[in-house]
Amino acid sequence: MKTIALIGSPRKDGNCDQIVSKLLDNIDGYTKKIYLNDIDLQFCNACQECQKGDCIKDDDGRKIIDELLETDVIIFASPVYYGQMSAQAKTIVDRFYMISQNPEKSFEGKKVVLIFTQANPSDAFDGYIKSLETMPFSFMGMEVIDTIIAKGAAGKGEGIEEALEKIEELEI
Repeated sequence: MKTIALIGSPRKDGNCDQIVSKLLDNIDGYTKKIYLNDIDLQFCNACQECQKGDCIKDDDGRKIIDELLETDVIIFASPVYYGQMSAQAKTIVDRFYMISQNPEKSFEGKKVVLIFTQANPSDAFDGYIKSLETMPFSFMGMEVIDTIIAKGAAGKGEGIEEALEKIEELEI
């Protein structure tokens, strides 16, 4: 099994990274982490060239999406900043457009685990996070295995205990 984790947090070894690491430790097969903050990831121009083939941007984003097409499981992790996923995470999601517009490529049947951390300890962002299961992930044919939310995760290692426990129970 091939698993790729997209980490949308700019903090290496932060809460998203710690949760993803725990999950990857429990997965057999090839695993890879990609820190979206550390790559050449350009914004979608909405130029529609992907309707004719590949995205015209020759950056790491296009290479990552090509890798995702060859993977079995995608782990998508992001902190919630001001009620939404990080800018890094949103940028790669916007680039998924090139798959939705190209009939020769598909994320259909890919399994995905969504991981979100938030400093706010309440359920304030649950609706937003739940909506992400549908758009873009289920909409693009992916099977959302689980969504793990660490609430009250303000400082490094804080508020992630329940998420780490849930990882132990997760079967992929």
